[in-house]
Amino acid sequence: MTKILILCLLFCHSLSSFAEEQTWYFIRHFEKLSGDDPQLSELGKQRAEALVQALNNKPISHIYSTPYNRTLDSVSPLAVDRGLSPILYDPTQLAQLAQQLAQRNHVIVVGHSNTTGQLIRLMGGVIDNLTEQDYGQLFILSKVHGKLELQSQILRAK
Repeated sequence: MTKILILCLLFCHSLSSFAEEQTWYFIRHFEKLSGDDPQLSELGKQRAEALVQALNNKPISHIYSTPYNRTLDSVSPLAVDRGLSPILYDPTQLAQLAQQLAQRNHVIVVGHSNTTGQLIRLMGGVIDNLTEQDYGQLFILSKVHGKLELQSQILRAK
């Protein structure tokens, strides 16, 4: 009976820990070529590979992307590495996306210079707007015991 009680307590503790800790990852698509719906440049492709390495030991459960070549290309190596298919979202519906993300954990979202910061703010993070020159940052928004913390790191191309 004591063993069952201990197992129940451990199980409940692990459930409460999950409910109290969430992590979301955000990137703006990487460097692109020119055109209407451009692919990534060589530097952008290198950063996409660097993203796989940066998240190597992180349990990614879902990948969200807008339906454009530059965003899909930015997370394609990660999706292949993890065996996940990107979930497409409408960049004009960020409030709805933020509500969905709040219910998930270990999610990465790739967006654009005019959506990434806005989405992080909708999730409760504090961030300045990104510019057209802002490439290669991985933003990590963590919620631990109800407190939000935003960190960022630069993804280095090889």
